[in-house]
Amino acid sequence: MREPLPPSSVPLWGRLGVRVTAALVVLGIISVGASVYVARLSVDYFDARLRESLDQQQELARDVEPVHRDLIDAKIEAFEARARVVALTLPDAGDPLDALRAVLEREPDVLELSIATARGDPVRARRPDADAHDGEVYDVELPLPAPRRGATLTIVFGIDPAIDARYQALGQRQREIGQDLGDQGDVEAAVIEVVLLAGVLVLLVAIAAGVLVARATTRKATALSRVMARVAEGDLGVRAQARGRDELATLARAFNLMLDELAHAQQRVAYLQRIGAWQGMARRIAHEIKNPLTPIQLAVQQLRDKDPGLDERFSSLLRTSVEIVEDEVEGLRRMVTSFSQFAKVPEVRLRPEPLARVLEEFERAYGHLGEEGGGELTVEVPAAELRVQADRQLLKQALVNLVENAVLSARELRGEGVRVRVSVAVEPASVVLRVDDNGPGIPEDRRERVFEPYETSRKSGTGLGLAIVKKIILDHGGEIWIDASELGGARFSLRLRRVGKSA
Repeated sequence: MREPLPPSSVPLWGRLGVRVTAALVVLGIISVGASVYVARLSVDYFDARLRESLDQQQELARDVEPVHRDLIDAKIEAFEARARVVALTLPDAGDPLDALRAVLEREPDVLELSIATARGDPVRARRPDADAHDGEVYDVELPLPAPRRGATLTIVFGIDPAIDARYQALGQRQREIGQDLGDQGDVEAAVIEVVLLAGVLVLLVAIAAGVLVARATTRKATALSRVMARVAEGDLGVRAQARGRDELATLARAFNLMLDELAHAQQRVAYLQRIGAWQGMARRIAHEIKNPLTPIQLAVQQLRDKDPGLDERFSSLLRTSVEIVEDEVEGLRRMVTSFSQFAKVPEVRLRPEPLARVLEEFERAYGHLGEEGGGELTVEVPAAELRVQADRQLLKQALVNLVENAVLSARELRGEGVRVRVSVAVEPASVVLRVDDNGPGIPEDRRERVFEPYETSRKSGTGLGLAIVKKIILDHGGEIWIDASELGGARFSLRLRRVGKSA
């Protein structure tokens, strides 16, 4: 048979950890590439939309600027026309200051008026709130007609601050649009850089996660493969570690369960093989011993009967010798009977049997086993619907052997006051028959050996009763084991499979 390869001989690419890590790295690279591609498409899309919007705003600003300039020019022309009207409508006589003040009252956007002549100081009229005007001003200077020829009229108009503010805002917006157009490339590069950095980070995390997951996974797989290799070499005592709740842990638990069942089945097969070998040997021994027993007994009886009685001492010696031979022959006959019973354990024929019927028949037929010598045998009969897959006669024989063994062991210890109890424990798929006694019990180091043929601690025991019981139970597909009993002695437990609706 070809030996399995150890884990170290697996090529690098064939290792599960390398494959898992490589798969995660490839997925990370694909994710990063897809992210960069999507980011690039998004940036191009929004860049086109933004550029279109900025171009439209810039075009709108360029269209609005001539309109604003025309508005300012119209205002200036209006100021100059109004100034000419004021110059023509100034009264020729009277105080010029009063005339100027009248103009201030009539024209609300005139901040200041002055008339300058070559002969003296100018006459000036100023609005009291002129200093509060925060907008631009426009000065119109024009000569006055006769009779004030040679004089000059100066009018300071205050321009509406809102017009100037709109003009300033328009200029600021044009500068911002220009800056936005200039910064658009930088924003695009920054976005791509951020996406790349995020992708690299995701890739590193994917590699780290891949290494960790691969190590955690391959560690379990490697350990399981090593256990399988040791099992292939014949070591059925090794077990895989089944930590966690993933598929590998489930596989390890299933593999351990398989090993337990295999070891259990191997023990059953080995035990049945040993019992089969012992049965064959017992059959041959019984045959070889049984045949000469009768001639031996007849020969010594003839010697005793042919004694002429001439010498009393010889006759006494002869009778004593014949009695010894007959006792030993009787002992050999009992041994041959035990060998024959052991060698001729019938084949188990399973059928659904009510457990109550089996125990009732056992109690009626063998209840005296506990009553002999002042003992007490208690049989707890279960409900009638409880059924087991069993051979009724052989199961009763197993119970008889167990009760006999319990009675004899307890009697050797106590003499009287023997107590034996047969009870039933119901499990989901099986039934456990328990035989308890108040005998000496069985040490833990002997609880497996007592089922071997000719293994006994009693003076009068043959060591075959428990071996017959175990063979019967194994032929039923059940189990038998020994524990300490509540009564102070040993407890023999027999597990049988339940059948019927109650199972």
